[in-house]
Amino acid sequence: MDLDVIRRGIDALSEYDTDFGLFGARRHRYRFEPPLDEAALEAVEARIGVRFPADYRTFLTRLGNGGAGPYYGVHGLGPDGAWARSGPFPFTEEWEPPDLDDEDYDDVMEAAFEGLLPVAEHGCGYRSHLVVNGPAAGQVWGDWTCVGEVLAPEAESFGAWYHDWLKSSLREVLGERIEATVRDEAGWSVDRRLLSLLPPPPADGDGQPEVKVLRLLRRAYPALYRHHHSDARDLLSRARAVGAAADYEVRIALAETVLLREEGRITDALTTVEHTIPRCGQPFESAWLRRLRVELLLTQSRLDDACAATEEHIAYCPDDDFGYVRRALLRVLTGDPSAAEEVLRADAPLGRGLGPASHLCPADRAPAALRLRARRLAWECRRWGHPGDASRFEVIAAASSAQATGPGAGTEDVDAR
Repeated sequence: MDLDVIRRGIDALSEYDTDFGLFGARRHRYRFEPPLDEAALEAVEARIGVRFPADYRTFLTRLGNGGAGPYYGVHGLGPDGAWARSGPFPFTEEWEPPDLDDEDYDDVMEAAFEGLLPVAEHGCGYRSHLVVNGPAAGQVWGDWTCVGEVLAPEAESFGAWYHDWLKSSLREVLGERIEATVRDEAGWSVDRRLLSLLPPPPADGDGQPEVKVLRLLRRAYPALYRHHHSDARDLLSRARAVGAAADYEVRIALAETVLLREEGRITDALTTVEHTIPRCGQPFESAWLRRLRVELLLTQSRLDDACAATEEHIAYCPDDDFGYVRRALLRVLTGDPSAAEEVLRADAPLGRGLGPASHLCPADRAPAALRLRARRLAWECRRWGHPGDASRFEVIAAASSAQATGPGAGTEDVDAR
């Protein structure tokens, strides 16, 4: 298991999934329980009569004895090793239980669960088990037998099972933002190294125009941030020549806008943005183009135009937190940081980021939203030459962080599948 990747991935999910929209997150809240002492772990193993797989032992002793993970989170291991059955797990392939009226049903079912240690609850009686004994030892198996379905392999190892969940969760919660961080780091603190967790476009789609464009764009953005502008422009020209659908033309234009900005051609970048926004049908690309327009106007010190563009951004993209941060920033830049703080506090419970609009905001989201926005605003203040005001908003972020993690912060509703 790559503990560094896991810690950074969980930190990113915690930072951006502030309304706990990911399935099960409201239960584990992206937190780990205290790690298990090695001696306590060995005592459980001795009682059960097995030695757990190395990756599972690493998780328990280095990350936590349960907590953030697939479904409703990874189970902690009790001192009695409850739920563990030490006999060998008999299967290596998917197994379907017998009919309920089989006279040996109970005996068959009991034997089927030997050598299994439950590691996560799916809800509705479904579980994931770690095989701790038998020919499939080390694998994670899914259990759907409560509704007469199968026991079947989920992953080749505990580590693979956990990393697969982390990868899919990052893709669901902030996959677009991870890619956007390579485009433009303005205000988003997602570590660019997390890109390695996202799978590349499928190899079997090499002949599709859309896949060709995605591959070229994945090469263009790193070239941009290495300041290899001629290489980036060549890659974007090749992407445009592919002739993909209109949505991909918008992605190319967005990248070209960043390139023009990096080259200092602010007026040309603004022209590209203004030409592309009306053609943009995707909320995420629209939000990014509108963010870039405000940034470019700020670069030209056109504060009145930037204010108008920010309000248009919020009107068109009400779930994009960055619009509210820029609204507050403009109060700072026009000399009224007290008004910026009022704006920040008033707007904190509003936007939901760019996740599904159907997620309801829990009652305790306001402190987390305020913390995120205050941190982003502090970053923006430093970026635009107001370090004194940045300190002011860092204090607000610290206070709201303490409120979000204080007594009662762990109370939540149970997710319903």
